[in-house]
Amino acid sequence: MAHLEVTDLILLGLYPTALCAVIGADLARRIIPNLVVAALVAGFGALCLAMPVPDLSLRLLLAGAVTALGFSLFAENLLGAGDAKLAGALMLWIDPVQVPLFAMATGIIGALLTLGVVAERRHAGFRSDIVALARTHTLPYGVALAGAGLILLPFSSLMRIG
Repeated sequence: MAHLEVTDLILLGLYPTALCAVIGADLARRIIPNLVVAALVAGFGALCLAMPVPDLSLRLLLAGAVTALGFSLFAENLLGAGDAKLAGALMLWIDPVQVPLFAMATGIIGALLTLGVVAERRHAGFRSDIVALARTHTLPYGVALAGAGLILLPFSSLMRIG
């Protein structure tokens, strides 16, 4: 049996498992468990102890800025608190140069989620345009955030170092 490094366990075990847990919980209950977000933050801390993390100060700055932006959107009832926490935690893991790709991938997955919910509601016989959907339903946006995080993992500088 091959020897697994701590970095491999974190990058190939904890990170994707946590994001899959987010997807499952957000789809099933529209909740992103705090324990999963805490595991992502703690896992990143352990990763920093196990290996040099490129652009660490910029990652920390982005995580703080995205968390603050997320909570300002939460205060305006435009985003869930779990989504705000998850987005901030993911900024630790995403290469700073990947942030525009992360935003684009999140937006594309979010658009597909919206179309899926609209199609489901129409199939169920409800009047379902985008405006009506926005007024009456929330989208499991943790799915979009976690999906984008999973998509970018193979291209991360953390994978080349770990």
